[in-house]
Amino acid sequence: MHPNTRRLRLPDILWFEIPAGTFLYGERKEARHCDRFWIAKYPVTNAQYQTFSYDGGYADERWWQDLKRPQPQASHWPQPNRPRTNVDWYEAVAFCRWFTARLGLAPGAIRLPTETEWERAARGTDGRAYPWGDDFRPGLANFDETWDQRGPWYLKETTAVGVYPQGRSPEGVMDLAGNVWEWCRNRYDEPQNVAIDRGSASRVVRGGSWRFDPAGARADSRNRSHPENRSDPLGFRLCSSVPIS
Repeated sequence: MHPNTRRLRLPDILWFEIPAGTFLYGERKEARHCDRFWIAKYPVTNAQYQTFSYDGGYADERWWQDLKRPQPQASHWPQPNRPRTNVDWYEAVAFCRWFTARLGLAPGAIRLPTETEWERAARGTDGRAYPWGDDFRPGLANFDETWDQRGPWYLKETTAVGVYPQGRSPEGVMDLAGNVWEWCRNRYDEPQNVAIDRGSASRVVRGGSWRFDPAGARADSRNRSHPENRSDPLGFRLCSSVPIS
């Protein structure tokens, strides 16, 4: 049976509420307010993203307005419960639009997080360096610990989501350190600019990955990527402005 003839089963996302309030942001730990939002417990997986493809996501013009549309590219590691890699920023935005419409929500309800939201989810309100606390501890996330000889582990590939429960954030969100860099909505050089367009300005990525050292996985570490970049350390996570049952 062709995949497109199967009954469509939408991704089952576990959402965690992040309350509104002030938290400590950035290396200087400046007090910053963040409105309430909901964030997915895990990065988008291969199985979840495949639903978008099965549903004709790449052919439907509605999801690609003001975006560059590439040809689909396979995830480097195709296991269903691993993070979906090899998707660019435009594809991540298109997926959010498709999922929003499929759930019958108002446009923009499901989206990529801003880096302020992402950092709030990763470090809580107390300005911790990592989701689990201030100190580096080996074995709590999938990154290259051997880079600076801080630990023995370097797996050289992604892992299934959720296999590092000790590395969860204060609200219980998983994989916010290591595994894959996660696309954020805003531009790197203009953090307040969250416009959705075809521009080539670098977008923010957060969280480090399996290929990078623990410093990149710090909750206050900023990095950038060209919006057309599709690589095996790069994935994305969903955010919502409204509660979703």
